[in-house]
Amino acid sequence: MKVFMAQLFVQAGKPEENFEAVKAAVERAKEQSADVILLPQNAIEGSTMLGSLGDELEFLEKCANYREKVEELSQGIAILLGCSDALEGGLYFEDGKPAKWGYDVEVLSGLATFTDGKSQVVRNACTGLAKKMQWPVFYIDAVGTENSGKNIYAMDGGSGIWDKAGNQVFAMPRFQAAECLVEVAADGSVSGFPQGTVVEQDRIAVIHDALVFMIRENLKKFHIPRMVIGASGGIDSAVSAALYAEAIGPENVYLINMPTRFNSATTRNAAADLAKNLGCPYMVAPISDIVESVCGALEKCSFDSDGKPIKVEGINHENLQARTRSGAVLLTVASVLGAGITCNGNKSEATTGYCTLYGDSCGVMCALGDLWKTDVYALARYINRDKERIPQASIDVPASAELSDAMNVDEGKGDPIKYPYHDKLFAEWVDRGCSLENTEQRLAAGFEKYCEDLGVDLGYFKSLFKTPEDALNDMRAWHRRFRGIALAKRIQFPPILSVSGTAFGAEYPESQV
Repeated sequence: MKVFMAQLFVQAGKPEENFEAVKAAVERAKEQSADVILLPQNAIEGSTMLGSLGDELEFLEKCANYREKVEELSQGIAILLGCSDALEGGLYFEDGKPAKWGYDVEVLSGLATFTDGKSQVVRNACTGLAKKMQWPVFYIDAVGTENSGKNIYAMDGGSGIWDKAGNQVFAMPRFQAAECLVEVAADGSVSGFPQGTVVEQDRIAVIHDALVFMIRENLKKFHIPRMVIGASGGIDSAVSAALYAEAIGPENVYLINMPTRFNSATTRNAAADLAKNLGCPYMVAPISDIVESVCGALEKCSFDSDGKPIKVEGINHENLQARTRSGAVLLTVASVLGAGITCNGNKSEATTGYCTLYGDSCGVMCALGDLWKTDVYALARYINRDKERIPQASIDVPASAELSDAMNVDEGKGDPIKYPYHDKLFAEWVDRGCSLENTEQRLAAGFEKYCEDLGVDLGYFKSLFKTPEDALNDMRAWHRRFRGIALAKRIQFPPILSVSGTAFGAEYPESQV
């Protein structure tokens, strides 16, 4: 039996285009004398996240009509159109009509959108099924993107074949359409696929590919050809810029450094080096005059409250700087260029609300919003795997917003979040759903057990906290922010590119209770 696997690029909510892709794949399969073609789940609809479109009768009728057209294509070839659980719920056509699957091959299709660790879940499921059935298993998935309106997801492909002993013998590439013709013998042996060892990619490498893919495909959907990014010289903006440059071309990524007196020469130089390394257009736009103008104008004003003036003094320069950069500079330049801007925030900052509303939280999407800060550093090292794209200074300098003298990176000062520890703590609350009481109790068991449990270096932890009470107070303070002001800020975040399965938004639903 000859089996044609078609890992298709599907488009959410576009059955016309998807049918044409299916039709072309079926024609190629017939040309190669295939007995059956395997198509991904939702190869016509293109998505399970269609919002109100999924309820429109016209759209539903259109999808049904195109599924009937797929049925008609099965003259001379059998067609299996997806299934979510080992042949349950899939559509099988033969000789131009619905039929019953009669081949000695088990097929799984489209287990889930991409998440960190999904490939292991797929391998376990396919290996287990192959061993149980003592027969080969084919896994077929689509390539594309979809979104919930709040989060953006990738369908990564990665289709493969497992032999009857449960060994994966073939894997298709991720994040690109692919196809392959193989032959299954009467004894269940599979042949015809390209030979070679199936190698599992490093998790950061896969996350990198997923982010670049989602950026590229969703900017196409948004009809946004260019992006403007605030390049501070820090790690987050540098990694964002590198991802966008790879996705849409460096000539379409405009980097702007917006210094004040609080920005060090170290980070200003790193921002310029980043633009040079990536080949992006670069501009320096100092914002001190704008900030001082706003402050000076407001300080002359006052409220009249029962005849008593209330002056507008003590303006928070820190938040004003962030809002000036995004609201006054980045968005203005973007409107001139016909571009969008990106939120450079990461998951650590989103968890704690360490960001400014209508400032650095602005953007058409948030590429790093589902990555802990420690993962951002790992991603930077991966991006620099063969040459320096992200300046080493951006990696080495203390993480800092540089909004005041208290954040002077040249003096070793920076963010209040101690990422090697706090990322692990925050992940307990967000990724694993632990309560504050749970982490309090584990801390009470002692520093050694607590650090071993979280995977935190004990020496580093002791350098941060001298007593259990210090560590406990720190934990409670961050949790108050996590469940308080940070929640209010997260609700207004731009769409986050999901890679973990616990991204804030649709995957991590929250209520202000």
